[in-house]
Parts: sequence; structure tokens; C-alpha cells
Amino acid sequence: MNATRTIAPSRAATPRRGFIWLMLALTLMAGGARADGPDDDYLAISSMVDEANSLNDSGKTVEAHAKYIEAERALVDFQKNNPLWNPSTVKYRLNQLVEKVSGVKAPEPAPVRIVTTTTTTTDSAADRPTAKPAPKSAVKVLSNGSEPRTALKFHPTVGDKHDLGMTMKMGMSMAMAGKTMPAVNIPAMTMTIGTEIKDVAANGDVTYDMVIKDAALADDPATAPAVATAMKAALGKFNGISGTGKMTDHGIIKSIDLKLGDTADPQTAQTLSQMKDSFNSSSFALPEEPVGAGARWEYKTRIKSQGMSIDQTIDYELVSVDGDHISLNTTLTQTAANQKIANPAMPALKADLTKMTGNGTGKSTVDLGQMSPISANLDEDIEIVMGINIGQQHQSMDMKMTMNIGFATK
Repeated sequence: MNATRTIAPSRAATPRRGFIWLMLALTLMAGGARADGPDDDYLAISSMVDEANSLNDSGKTVEAHAKYIEAERALVDFQKNNPLWNPSTVKYRLNQLVEKVSGVKAPEPAPVRIVTTTTTTTDSAADRPTAKPAPKSAVKVLSNGSEPRTALKFHPTVGDKHDLGMTMKMGMSMAMAGKTMPAVNIPAMTMTIGTEIKDVAANGDVTYDMVIKDAALADDPATAPAVATAMKAALGKFNGISGTGKMTDHGIIKSIDLKLGDTADPQTAQTLSQMKDSFNSSSFALPEEPVGAGARWEYKTRIKSQGMSIDQTIDYELVSVDGDHISLNTTLTQTAANQKIANPAMPALKADLTKMTGNGTGKSTVDLGQMSPISANLDEDIEIVMGINIGQQHQSMDMKMTMNIGFATK
């Protein structure tokens, strides 16, 4: 979870102290995948508007209308997720888009073709209505396992409530310009997330409410008091944050909407907009095909973390099935190609990513009758190699992180 937006080095900080702050910022964000920063998101929406304007100027009003609507929807979502980001600018641009949408020609409805069937043998296949293909699953089964096999689906009951406890422990070492700095151990961070099932749709989609009941930092005498105080204050701002989510009955998150309190500061607002996808770590992707003990499947996604585009693969092994209770082994692999990155915690510090790898293993026990796992644990090793510009100097930096995340339903 990212909780470091309120922590920043002073202008008088030495380079060594500045790098320690950078490590803390990167470390606290490493557990969650999130979207690009608000600045980049707003620029992307502005690009949509520019594209719509070009289409409209060239007489392609139907295409322009569709692009204006796309931009308007994106800006509404942006405004909801970043309520404190330049509100007057966002409101002005949103009013412009409303006018554009109403002032540009909407698409003409497509002609409806009525196909009639006859008993003659002269009707062609082209005249027969065809079924729309089902969407391809993001989960690929590698082995179906042994018999008996069953289709695994989450099926919680409306009204069910659970508290999910999370504990995250981290450590980090770093080398800068060939010089190794002392390893840093971050005190354990804990969080309790309350969930309540609000709706289970006919297609199996599960809608739920959630609230962060407690976010705290464990006491650790080895941690500098100033660092511990700042981290505790930052984590404390997440207490009481609530939201709504939706996932499929196969565990794929479809949406997360987190809500700010009235007293939230801009840093917390920006952090919240970047951490929405971090709750994916409490879900499990299940295959659509029936499987049995020994089955294996993989779930591939591309995520955003620390300003990096990361390809992630999670391999699952079904160890056992006992009614609704299943046991899983998981293997996590993350890689990122060479790219320029801007970390959300320190946007002024630009970096060139040379290498990013992450490898982890985990075990979990899941009750398909509830949304939260009974228990889950993940150990991961991460290495990030990058070049950064400090003043007029280009420095290489190699960071190695170890992370342990545990979940347990209370």
C-alpha cells in the first residue's frame, strides 16, 4: 500500500538522506499495482479531446461525437478519483466537453436487418443470424488435474460480512554508483479491511462494500523515531476510507471505487487514486473449465506500479478440493522492459529503468462461499536497476527488496 505521499525530504537533505526517503517511498508502494499519476491521466484525456477536435474539424462528426463522449466519461472518472486535483480546471474542461457532446452530430442508428427463415433449400448461411462469440477468459488452463473435476466459482451470500486482516513486512538494500548502503528493514504494516456483500447478479458478478477499519505500523526499536512517526501519521489517514468493488464469480476484479473523507488532504487524495488496484492482491483468479486436484492455470496481466509498466504472470496449482474449501500454491513472476519512469511518490525525479524483476511464491486456503481468503501468504523478491539524474550527474542505482504479505479472515 502506498502511504508515503506525505513524506518528503527537505531541500537541505543530503543525497544519502534523500535516497533513504526514496527507498521508503518505493517500498511502501511496492505491494500494490496502480494507475499512472493524475498529471499523466489528465494529459491523456486532453489528448482525447484534441483528437476529437481534429475529427470534428475534418468533418468526421460521427467519430468526433464518439471521441468527445469517451473523453467526457474519462474526465468524470478522473474528477471522482482525484477530487482535489485542480478542481476549477477539471470543472471548466468538463463543461466544455458537455457543450461539445451536445453540439456535435450523434451517430445515426444502424439499419436493422430482419432475417426471415424459410423451409426452402435456397437460403444461404449468410442470411442466418450468428451467435456472438463468448469473450475469451483471461485465465489459461495448463492442466485440468485429476478426477473428480468441478467448476470453481465464488458464491457468497448477500449480507455476508467479514474482516480481512493484512500484514506486510519489507526489507531493502541499495547500491548507488557502486557503493552499497546499509540495509533498511521497514516495520510491519497492518490493516483490517471490512467487507459486506451487497449484491450477487444473475451472471455471478459480486458487488461488495469495504472499509479500512485499522491501518497501523508495528513498533520497532530499530526504526528511527522520526521515520516511524511520519509513517504512522501517513497510515493513520487511511482509517475509515470506504469503497465499493465488483468482481466476477471467477475472482477477476472488474471495478474498485474508493471514497475520500471530507477532511482528506491532497496527498491522501492522490495516493488513494493510485492504490485502487492494490486490493487485487486479496483476490484469486479461477478458471472457467472444471478442474481437479493437481490442476494448473495461469493469469497474465499488465499492471502499473511505481510509474512502471509491468508484465505479471500468476501461476496457480490446485493442491486440494474439499467442498467449498480449496488450497492453492501460487508462483508470481514480474518483468518490466526498458522504459522511462516517473515515480508517483517523487514525480520530479526522472529515471531510466534498466531492469525490473520480481519472483514470488505463496500458499492460500480459500472458501468459495466467501469473498476473502481464509488465509494467504506471499513472499517476493524484487530487483530494480535504474539510472537517475541527480543535479547534473547521472547515477546508477540497484535496489533489492524482500516482501512478505499475509492475509487472514478474522
